[in-house]
Amino acid sequence: MKVLWICNVPIPEAQEVMKQTAEVRVSWLVGISLALRKKTELYYAYPAYGCTQPEVGRGDNITFIAIPRRIKAAGKYDKEMKREIEAVYEKIKPDVIHIFGTEFPHTYSAVLAAEAAGFLDRTVVSIQGLVSVCGTHYLASLPHQAARFYTLRDLLRRSNIYGAQKEFAYRAQFEKKALSLARHVIGRTDWDKACTRMMNPQIKYHFNNEILRNSFYEKKWSYANCEPYRIFMSQGGVPYKGLHFAVEALAMLKKRYPKIKLYVTERDFLHPKGYKEKLRLNSYQYLIKKMILRENLEEHVCFLGTLSEAQMCEQYLKANVYILPSAIENSPNSLGEAMLLGTPAVASDVGGVKNMMTHGAEGFVYPHDDPYMLAGYIDDIFLMGADAERFSDAERAHAAQIFDVEKNMEDLITIYRELYEASEKPVTEGTEGR
Repeated sequence: MKVLWICNVPIPEAQEVMKQTAEVRVSWLVGISLALRKKTELYYAYPAYGCTQPEVGRGDNITFIAIPRRIKAAGKYDKEMKREIEAVYEKIKPDVIHIFGTEFPHTYSAVLAAEAAGFLDRTVVSIQGLVSVCGTHYLASLPHQAARFYTLRDLLRRSNIYGAQKEFAYRAQFEKKALSLARHVIGRTDWDKACTRMMNPQIKYHFNNEILRNSFYEKKWSYANCEPYRIFMSQGGVPYKGLHFAVEALAMLKKRYPKIKLYVTERDFLHPKGYKEKLRLNSYQYLIKKMILRENLEEHVCFLGTLSEAQMCEQYLKANVYILPSAIENSPNSLGEAMLLGTPAVASDVGGVKNMMTHGAEGFVYPHDDPYMLAGYIDDIFLMGADAERFSDAERAHAAQIFDVEKNMEDLITIYRELYEASEKPVTEGTEGR
């Protein structure tokens, strides 16, 4: 079966093959692409600024295609993108088209191109996050004065926290158009099912859990090898990820645990190197820095920058507890990675989190805007010591079911086969493993 993926960004293998140097923070597509390429003829396409024509590269049993994007900002609608994607469809003649994510306008272009090419019945859109919904939660209880604030960097870019929220609203227009036109969608939580139904009651919903990166299936957290009172948070660059809630919780716990530390995979804006780094400070980072300094937490917050798969895995294993203080999520892969490894977890009860982790048996969930509850549950895990391994064993068992590689891959191929067989205008005969 010939399968064409349309993705937001390249995976690291594509960067190597296509000789690209831009930083890419993509993770879960690696695992699923490695599994799928063994069973199908897989093409991986993504928009790339700077290309004047489609560029093709061959990886390990996978073909990468960089689709020209004329507009530098990925969040802006490129009128030429539909034509470029149509050309890719015409050249490949895929049996199935799988579009990953609705967050950027090129998804709408890809759906329009599928309609124009007569491929809409064999096209499915995966829900990752939904900007039309996440945008309404973007401020995550921030005070209005903080959201209105501008740093020099924000002034130069003409955008602050409110501006970023408005960008989500702009992109949401194309997300809604794409989903109103699409006939098939893939999801995995009560949250994404409810959201897509509200946007398009006629859309056919297919359930399919994800596959995560290999390292997280291979290793196991243990209390003996972790660092007591060490907290790990995988993202914190935008308000709705809730870093400000984490800092509040940290301030409450510092009195009881003087050695407590919070590690976050974001750029270190607390200790900028040179004036250029200082000028990169945005308004949300300014707010976080101000909170850290006010609470004397400089020695208790560590920013790790962008990490590789192996480095991420190491951070989960070192942590005493992993936290997810987001104001909104679908099914966060960072929580899935923590669960696969067995790192004790505390997560906000938002979006699809309740479909992943059982409160009190596998970890703790709490109301996202109650940092004192976050602090309380972190405290509970600290006090458990080695007894936290009962959570670890339970969450690993549950995660093994959610992220079962063989089952999830077979389920995905079944969806592809159903789409192809139900299509009114088959293009090629298409046999598995061709």
